[in-house]
This record gives sequence, structure tokens and C-alpha cells, in this order.
Amino acid sequence: MRVIYDISELGRGHLRSLNRTGVFRVVENIAYGLANSKEFDLRFCATESVEAISGCLDYLKSSEQLKAVPFLLPKSAKYAGLLNKKLNRLYAEVKDASELKRMTEVRDLRGFAREFKPHRRTLIRPLAYVINGMKARFRPLDPRSLARADLFHSPFYPLPEQTRNVKRVLTVYDLIPILYPHFCIPAQLPFLNSVLKSLSPEDWVLCISHATKNDLCDYLKLDPSRVFVTYLAAAPHVFYRCPDPERIALARSKYSIPDAPYILSLSTLEPRKNIDHVVRSFARLIHEQKIKDLHLVLVGSKGWHYDKIFDSISDIGPLKDRIIVTGYVADEDLAPLYTDALAFIYPSFCEGFGLPPLEAMQCGVPVITSNTTSLPEIVGDAGIMLDPLDIDGLCHSILQIYRDSSLRKSMSKKSLERAKQFSWEKCTQETIAAYKASLNI
Repeated sequence: MRVIYDISELGRGHLRSLNRTGVFRVVENIAYGLANSKEFDLRFCATESVEAISGCLDYLKSSEQLKAVPFLLPKSAKYAGLLNKKLNRLYAEVKDASELKRMTEVRDLRGFAREFKPHRRTLIRPLAYVINGMKARFRPLDPRSLARADLFHSPFYPLPEQTRNVKRVLTVYDLIPILYPHFCIPAQLPFLNSVLKSLSPEDWVLCISHATKNDLCDYLKLDPSRVFVTYLAAAPHVFYRCPDPERIALARSKYSIPDAPYILSLSTLEPRKNIDHVVRSFARLIHEQKIKDLHLVLVGSKGWHYDKIFDSISDIGPLKDRIIVTGYVADEDLAPLYTDALAFIYPSFCEGFGLPPLEAMQCGVPVITSNTTSLPEIVGDAGIMLDPLDIDGLCHSILQIYRDSSLRKSMSKKSLERAKQFSWEKCTQETIAAYKASLNI
């Protein structure tokens, strides 16, 4: 069978590091897994934008393994080249980073021109001319290449209308913008709607958890037999039990973590992750139990509406000195920081999968997480699961782990065993099995 796999997200991530999100890692790991398989004839493509095509071509140059996979250029590739020349010229003249960010995010041509009045005569008008021409001529896939394909898989973006005559597979990560809109930025809902709208009853779907599958089937009234679950994984070269005391000490020093026990929480700092609940619970525990040495380490970049978290920290008075906010942590420091933590706390309200608890388990850390959405599937009986608003339960669980070294050892062992059930190799095999089912092989 010949499979076309859309790697648009790799191109976008290659062009701008801010686009290297969790989805980027998923697309990348599956791309490597598919490239390693001998079960089918693989082709890559990029359907999201002309810019993504350019980024993908540059990205593939950096990987001997992936660049061996043929990349399908659109039939109108010459228009893509012309557009890239215009974009590069515009990038060279727009010096302000905020302008550049807005420019690359605008999709509407009129809005684009409106944002950049100073450049309209010299740059926007010629660029608009090219884009208008491309609207009439550009298709992300050459029809001849598509005609020879058995299956098209989009791991993130809407299924292109152009692919309707081949078997199609779409990956859906969660329905959070629809089911929990108060936890999302407004732009996420239209994008998810466009993804779901691209599905037809004849298509096949991969979901990253049974929770997401159930939500999707309920929402779209899909046939569950056409929806497969392919669990994600944590990168083994990034997340592992670190045996090196020197690396641990260096990581502590780098992020100003005192030589004292700490509990760890890692996530984007935003309302959905419920970090202010962790702060309040920690402060209450320290105050009521008169604990003198325990610290809380919060790892992660600022997301939307992060202010509430920092307000919670300010509200706890002198105890705020026991909370360390590291911001972004480099990959090479994650294993040491996870490994040295007494426990990992992740009281998220809702998840499509929930990678951080798996990352923590792979490092042998006791996990306390929520009993909602997909998280029980991932943690199983290896961790403690609570209602995300249960402050009494969270305080009690942290105290147990803090006081009981035998409990910590037992939970650490369970974490490591549970983490073995997840791997990118397994995810790839489940993906290939879904391909075969869709083609009735």
C-alpha cells in the first residue's frame, strides 16, 4: 500500500521554534516510525500552506532517515517558489518582531494588507497578486501523485477536499475547545471545527485516548468501529531515571532550587492546568503541618490568563519563598528535575492524553493527578487520582508521600512499570494497524 503522510507541522516547527508544540513531537515521532516500517510505500507532503512546504523541505535536509522518503510537491510548485520569494522579501523589510508575528498568523488577504499599510505599495500589492493567482491554481497535492495513493493521513490539519477519492485517516487529539471552551483561547474553537468539518462518514480516525474517542463519537455520532486509539509516548532519551547526582545538583543550581525536598508540577501555566489549586494546597499543607523544608517547583512557560497563578503565590505571604517558578526548562534538565522530586502533581481539569504524568512515571516519580478525562487511562493504578478540586485529598496525598519513604519507593516502582506500556514503537504499530483496517488488509 502507498501512504501519504502530512508533515506540515514539521515544516512550521522548523521555521519557528514557537510552533514546536506537543503535536510537533507526535508528528515527528510517527514520521520516523513510519519511515522505519517496511510494510508500505511511504510519501510525505505538506498541505497546510506554501510556507509549510518550504519549511518541510528544509527540515528534511537535517535527517538522513526522513529525507530518504519522497516528498510530494504540488503540481503548481512554481507558484510556491514565487510566493516564498515574496515572503522572504517581506520578512527582510519587516524588522519589528511583533509585526512579523502578526504577518505570519494572518490568513485573510484583506486583513493582511490592512496590518501592513506602510508596505502596501512595494510589497503587499505584488504579494496579493501572487496569492490571488495561487488561489485559482494552487493545490497542495499533485493529482497524479494522489491517484497512485491508497491512503492519506493528516495527523493534525483538516483533511483536504482534494483527497476525497482515497481512503483518509485523521488524528484527533481532544475536543476541549468544544466541551470546555472556558479553558481555551477563542482561536482554538474555529480551528477544531474546521478539522471536524473535514471528516466524512467514510473516513477513519485516530484518537490519542479512549476518553477522546468517546467524546468524538458522542459529538459527531461516529461509528466507533472506524475510530482507533493510538496512545502517545514519552521520549526515552529525554525522560528516564537519572542516576547522576552531579547532573541533578547542576540542574538544581541552574534553576535556583534549594538543597531540600520538593514536589514538582510541570505544565503550561494556564487555567486548565489548575496550578493555582496546587499553590493553595501546598501553602495550606505547609502551614497546618508546620513543615520546614518542603518546596514546590513549578516548571512551564506562561500561557493565557496565567495571572491567577501568580496572584495565588502572592496571596500566601512569606510561604511564597518556598515556591520556585523556573519558566521553560531545557530537555537535558528534565530527567534530573523529575528524578529528584518527591512527587509529581498534575491536577488538570481535562486532557486529551496527558503527557506530563507519563513523563514523570518514566522517570520513576510518584504521581498525583486528576481522576478526569484521559488521565486515569494513562496513570492506571500507578498513581493517586483525585477530584481536581479536592484540596483535602491533595494535601493528604502529598503529606503521605512526604512522610513515608516506603510508599515513595513502592509508587516509584509502579510508575516505572506503568510507563513501559507506552512507546512510540507501539504507537506506530497501532497506527499501521489502523491503516490496514481502513484498507481491509
